[in-house]
Amino acid sequence: MEDYTNKYKGEQVEVALFGGEYQEGVLTAYCYVEDVAHIELNGHILVPLQNIASLHCSSRCDAPEDDWPPRGLREDGGDEG
Repeated sequence: MEDYTNKYKGEQVEVALFGGEYQEGVLTAYCYVEDVAHIELNGHILVPLQNIASLHCSSRCDAPEDDWPPRGLREDGGDEG
C-alpha cells in the first residue's frame, strides 16, 4: 500500500465524509488503529478512511485526481475512479 503521509504531511486538506459532513485541517499522519486505516488531522483528529468520501489537498490544488483513495484501499481493487 502506498504511504500518503509523506506526500501530504503538513498540507492543509479538506475531507468530505459520507453523509455530507466535512473536516478541515493539516494532515499530520496516516496510520492504522486496530487494523483500520486512519488519517490524522491537526495532530489529534483521527478519521477512519472507510468514512471518507473524498480528500482535497487545498494547499496543493495541482495534486492529480487519482491520488484518492489510495489504491490499496479501494473496495473494488480497480484503478477506475
